[in-house]
Amino acid sequence: MPDEAPPKPGSAWPIAFAVIGIGMIVLAGFIFKSCIDQPARMAETITRASQPQITVNTVIQTSLERLRKESKLVVYTADVAVMITKVSDKKVLYGKLDLGTTVVRVRASGNKAQLIIPLNELSESDIRFNDKENKFVVTLPPPRVDETLVEVQTDPKFYEVQTELGWARLDRFSGEFLREEAKRELRGSVIAEASDPRIIEAARQSGREQIGGLLEAVIKPMRPEASVAVEFKEEKAKR
Repeated sequence: MPDEAPPKPGSAWPIAFAVIGIGMIVLAGFIFKSCIDQPARMAETITRASQPQITVNTVIQTSLERLRKESKLVVYTADVAVMITKVSDKKVLYGKLDLGTTVVRVRASGNKAQLIIPLNELSESDIRFNDKENKFVVTLPPPRVDETLVEVQTDPKFYEVQTELGWARLDRFSGEFLREEAKRELRGSVIAEASDPRIIEAARQSGREQIGGLLEAVIKPMRPEASVAVEFKEEKAKR
């Protein structure tokens, strides 16, 4: 018997078309998914980029409102003692006869003065955000003595008075006059003493703590990782 011819192989094109079809379906699905995901990712990126700025602006506005409500913040109460010395010379007969010198020294303790930080004129430029350090920095006016809240001691037990009369002077004249003058100058002396640099520095430190606490109460709920720094403006030179 003659040899039978081997079976003719079937065509491979249908399989190739099937593979290509499946690949196109997968590719179409990937492209479709990418087209859907890309706008979502872009929207998410934009949201993330804009959200911190919105939060920062909100924090600054809210902080300003809270600080302005305080108007002025008492950051330190100084208990000061002052010494005032008054001197009176008297000469008669065209300066030829010296009647002596009367000296009065008045020391008063237990006086009080309050140091404040004025907050009512704060602006947005006084609160800024350092994005690199994730820190809010507020710049405040320096502490100063509130001259409406100065308490000058009136209780005699807080006074020490020394009077030295000139050899020809009378206490009821020169002595009493100088003592009254010294008492009138007590208030100004208390303000000057409370403005001493060491007291101002103590008020600055207290102000940093108090203002920092006020701002953290606003900032932490919105920016938990952010920190707060309090600085002070330079004191303007008095003319």
